[in-house]
Amino acid sequence: MSRLAPFALFSLLALPAHAVPPNACELIKPEEINLVAANKVERVQQVKTGNPSECSFLDAKRGAVLTVTVREVQYAVKDEMGQERESLEKIYRTKSKTIDTVGEGGYWTPVHNQMGFRKGKTIVSVRFAQPKNQNELDTSQIARVIENRIGK
Repeated sequence: MSRLAPFALFSLLALPAHAVPPNACELIKPEEINLVAANKVERVQQVKTGNPSECSFLDAKRGAVLTVTVREVQYAVKDEMGQERESLEKIYRTKSKTIDTVGEGGYWTPVHNQMGFRKGKTIVSVRFAQPKNQNELDTSQIARVIENRIGK
């Protein structure tokens, strides 16, 4: 064993552990969505795993009811969130509304019917697919449930 081996092992132990981002499908339950949604969630489908994680909550006809996307950022979370918000504003040529009641730096994009927020190093977007639920109130109810589960 070389003299550097213990040092190499120690330096690996000193590296920060990278947390696995939350799974978007595990942050909210279909029953909780069904309290708000016009169409009832019958099926949960993992669209993407890892970072970002994306989950679609589907009705009996396999139509989307709600989509949740979660990604974890290691550095400059506030800047990443700002860039994401700015991109949506440019794409849809509209201004988003700042939301103080959900997460840190929450916003509502009315044209895209999407709510985004951050909590710690996690950025979340929530979007209803059904026109009846594509409003700030319904989306923020779901977003608050998700916010409360992040980091637990």
